[in-house]
Amino acid sequence: MLAWRMARVPSPPTTSAAPARPPRAVPETQATKASTVVDQLRAEIVQGRLAPGEKLRLEHLVPRYGVGRTPLREACCRLAAEGLVTIEDQRGFRVAAISRGDLLDLTRTRQQIEPLALRAAIQKGDKRWEGEVTAALHRLQQVGGPPRHGAPLDDRWEQEHGQLHARLLSACDSPLLVRFCASLFEQSERYRRIAAAHGQPTRNIEDEHATLVRTALARDTERACALLIEHIARTADRVLSSHPDLPA
Repeated sequence: MLAWRMARVPSPPTTSAAPARPPRAVPETQATKASTVVDQLRAEIVQGRLAPGEKLRLEHLVPRYGVGRTPLREACCRLAAEGLVTIEDQRGFRVAAISRGDLLDLTRTRQQIEPLALRAAIQKGDKRWEGEVTAALHRLQQVGGPPRHGAPLDDRWEQEHGQLHARLLSACDSPLLVRFCASLFEQSERYRRIAAAHGQPTRNIEDEHATLVRTALARDTERACALLIEHIARTADRVLSSHPDLPA
């Protein structure tokens, strides 16, 4: 009787494991740099630090923002889509100019679009939304009113003011509509902040905000939308009456 033997398979030679390499830092991408510059450039335009119609010379902006021309060019293109920058054929970029016609068009568009978002937010907003809106109003009231004639702009008030308007519309359940409203608001804020340097008529904007919030949280949709439309109109009226280049 033959005995079958299993052949021994030689074990593979042992090799020492290669030492683990430390993870390499991921360099900041061009897209990330462009996103950062977009926020910085947008803020300077909205705040009026870059004047309407000003030439955006990339060679001057490179040291200012500490990035190369490619992220700057991408940032300018993005802001052109938002209406804050204009692209000139073979000439580069400029801060978008301001005009009475543009402000009126912007105002009418806001008066049509933002009530759509507010109406949906009132319908769909829950307790969390109510709390966020209430907290945003409280923070704005804690800062106080907007700067009076001749006083410098208060960046904290401006930030909380934008947050209140954003919170009011945030529950509309349409990210696209929210982004569009935010873009329109920023363009309108640019006009308001530029005009503020020339002084604006007295306005009880604190009461306007409180009444708008109170009405929205009471779910009085029609009155809240009417108040928002009037609030937007008052802003445009004061810009037109204040800025010397935008006569009413």
